[in-house]
Amino acid sequence: MNEKVFESAKMAQPAGVGDSWQYLCYVSTWDAFLAQSGGEWSRVFRDGAKVKFGKPSGSYVMLGRVKGFPAYWSQWSFKVYPAFEVNGLPNPNEVLNPNWNIGYSLGPSSSSGKFIDDVNQVYLHQPSANRVDIHSLEDGRKMGEIVHNAGEYFAAIAWVQPGQVAGLCRTSGKVRIMDYLSSPRLLSTGRIDPFKVAAYDSTFKLFFTIGTDHKTRVYCGELWPNGLSAPVFEPATVYGLKGNRVRIRLTGQDGEPLPGWWVNWELEGVGGEIIGSLDKYGNLTDADGYASNLYIGPDDGSTGQCKIKARVVL
Repeated sequence: MNEKVFESAKMAQPAGVGDSWQYLCYVSTWDAFLAQSGGEWSRVFRDGAKVKFGKPSGSYVMLGRVKGFPAYWSQWSFKVYPAFEVNGLPNPNEVLNPNWNIGYSLGPSSSSGKFIDDVNQVYLHQPSANRVDIHSLEDGRKMGEIVHNAGEYFAAIAWVQPGQVAGLCRTSGKVRIMDYLSSPRLLSTGRIDPFKVAAYDSTFKLFFTIGTDHKTRVYCGELWPNGLSAPVFEPATVYGLKGNRVRIRLTGQDGEPLPGWWVNWELEGVGGEIIGSLDKYGNLTDADGYASNLYIGPDDGSTGQCKIKARVVL
């Protein structure tokens, strides 16, 4: 699970009775978030402070866009409009999909988020709870797909960095980081607490949510280690004058593998001097969370015991 680093005492709640948040997007020029409900647009800060500044109109539906800005799909024109950088509201004077109308079957909703990359002319749509389709913004043709197997529609698809997005599941809190541009695929998984609306802070690499209890919460964008297995030899028998493979596995709170973390290796004598040597004293965990090393047995016929220690560099 992604580490929760903050939970507000303030309540970021719509002013209208019975109103609730439907969409949330990070606005990089504000370093804050734009929340939309049925009756208001508000600027929401990480500490839960909220400033109302408008009321939605024109049947605009918010969706994610590159570079940390929202965009708006119109249910009337089937066009997508960018947001003004100053206030984050729809700019009806510019169209991001002039050559292709995005109809109701492909348009965003509060339960199924979409994403538009007008720089690379790409549109992301969810045909099922386990897949994201990549469409050309020029003519609507399908260009590829990403199978993520979350088992739930992403309530929001948010920009992470060029060519990458985060899919956020409202009920389960599942997170999927995906590459949609260079080599479309699932990159990593994570989990946060269930939420009402959620967004990704691309400046500080954080997940931000407003819960059903109206509290704001902030989570680390990267998973943090929770478990490091003991070093295991493969095969179990260790020989002298030979490189004996040994490996560990690093996992998160839910047992998910953690790739790309540095592991330090160390030999320690047991009741005597260190026997043998290690091939390396630091390396990175692979895509499945494993880091491997070679223990090289003594070449002088000496016998005894030693320990192999592995530590994660935080």
